[in-house]
Amino acid sequence: MQSCPAPPPTPTARTPQPTAEQLRAARVEGLLLRAERAVDEGRLTQPPVDNAHDAYRSVLAVAPDNADARNGLERIVEQFIEAARHAIDEERWNAAEVLLGEAAAVDAEHPGLASVRSQLHNMRRAERRHLDLAVAAVREQRPAAAAELAAFGALARNPQARVVIRAGSDAQGRWMYEQLNRAPGERRIRGEIEIGSPPRVTLMILPAGA
Repeated sequence: MQSCPAPPPTPTARTPQPTAEQLRAARVEGLLLRAERAVDEGRLTQPPVDNAHDAYRSVLAVAPDNADARNGLERIVEQFIEAARHAIDEERWNAAEVLLGEAAAVDAEHPGLASVRSQLHNMRRAERRHLDLAVAAVREQRPAAAAELAAFGALARNPQARVVIRAGSDAQGRWMYEQLNRAPGERRIRGEIEIGSPPRVTLMILPAGA
């Protein structure tokens, strides 16, 4: 019995190799995912290598016009600037300096840096005065407390002055502000109210030209 010849092997389909453009796109996507994860976890510029800043920079090394990476770097700078503003509000001057340095290391030309540096400089040099009041005197809106506030308000009419009013409630803070404004003069007193105790008015007189 004559055997039949074996059928020729079926050609195996070859998997197409990714193009250079496809490889580049995959690398960019992976770096962007790593950067976003680092931002979410607060790893903006630290630790070395494993941080959002370095990941975004790596994207731009591969794709210089990538908008996601450029926007990501801007968000990092803005987070540092916002943190610096918060530190200035709390008079943590050295912390604000460090945060602004971090921002500048990411983008020294960011338009928001100059104004916050100026704010830090002026706030550090500002003259400060305080008026402390008894909790009951403010709560009961006593005339003696009103008179003290009105007298203190004369200092707050200074064009370079800012006030921060600390009060037990928003209503008490507004009452304190109204008494400050009873001081002679036309210039509106600039200030803000924060909730806290005991009642206090902090007057800051910024350097001339600030």
